[in-house]
Amino acid sequence: MKSKDLKKIAKIIKKASSIAIFSHTEPDFDAIGSALGLKYSLELYGKKADFISSEKQTQKAEKIFGNDFYLAKFDKNNYDLFISVDNPTRSRCEHEEVFGLQTNSILIDHHKTRDLQGRNNYTDSTKSSCAEIVLKLLEVGHFPIDKKVATCLYAGLSTDSGAFINTNTNADSFLSAYKLLNYGADTTRFNEQYYRSITEKELHIKQFIYNNIKMEKNIAFCIVSQLDMKNLKANRHDFSQISSELIKLEKAKISLSVVEKEPKQFYFSFRAKEGFAVRDIAEKFGGGGHLYACAGKIVDQKATATSVAKLILKEVKRKFN
Repeated sequence: MKSKDLKKIAKIIKKASSIAIFSHTEPDFDAIGSALGLKYSLELYGKKADFISSEKQTQKAEKIFGNDFYLAKFDKNNYDLFISVDNPTRSRCEHEEVFGLQTNSILIDHHKTRDLQGRNNYTDSTKSSCAEIVLKLLEVGHFPIDKKVATCLYAGLSTDSGAFINTNTNADSFLSAYKLLNYGADTTRFNEQYYRSITEKELHIKQFIYNNIKMEKNIAFCIVSQLDMKNLKANRHDFSQISSELIKLEKAKISLSVVEKEPKQFYFSFRAKEGFAVRDIAEKFGGGGHLYACAGKIVDQKATATSVAKLILKEVKRKFN
C-alpha cells in the first residue's frame, strides 16, 4: 500500500463532521488503542468522534484506557462517516450494515485476509499492528498527535507485537515505537500497568490455566467449559490470553485454547511458533487472523468444549502429521 492511498483516506476524514469508529468484538489492546488513538486525534482536530463498543472491557483495559468509549446505544443517523480498525471479518463487526459500497465507510486493517469491506479500504499485512497504520494515517494527514494519542497507539503496537518479540515484528515496528516515544507516549506507565501488574482475579485464572494445560506432542492446549467460567466468576474477556500463555512452553510449537464463553458458544484461539502457520485451520472453522496468531467462534448446540477441541486438534494433527 502507498502513502497516497492514506492521503485519500485522510481527505475523506477531513470532510466528515461526525465519525463513528468500530473495531472487532472482544477487542484486544491493538483494537482499542487504534480506535481510541484515532478518536482522540480527530477530536483534537475538531471532529466529533466516538468509539462504538457495546461490550464492557476487562479491568486491565479500563484501568489503562478508561471507559469513556463504552457506547451501548448507536444510531447511524448521527454520523456521516464510519471507520473500522483492526477487524477483518463481518462476523465480529457489531454494526456490519454501515459498511460496504453503499455507505461512507473506511476500513483500516493489517490482516491479510478479510471479508469485511468499506467503500475505501487500506490494508497492510506487513505491519505488526493496526496501531502502526493509524499512526501513519495521522502523520500523512497532519492530524495532531499528543501524549494521550501516542500512548494509546503504543499500547496497540506493544501488545500486538508481543512486546516486540512476535514473528510479525520488523524494523517498521521499532521505528513506529521510536516515533511514538518522541510524540510523548507514556511507555513507563503503560508497561507498569500491562506487563508488571496483575489482579487477584487474573492470578486465579492463570492458576487455572497452568493446572489444566494438556500436551499432545508439540501442541499445548487448554479447555474451559461454561461451568469453569461460573466457578471462576469469569466473564468472556478474562480468558483472551490463554493461547499466548501456552505458547511460552518450551516444547510447544502450537497452542490452542477453546473457551465456552457463553452456553454453546465456543471461542478458539491459536498461537504458533515460526514454521507452524495455523491461519488456514482457523479459517476452516470460520475464523481468521494472522499466520501465527488467529481465532474464531463455533456455535453448536450439541457440542461441548471438549468435543470442539478434539475436532480442531484433529485438523491440526492432519496438517502437521
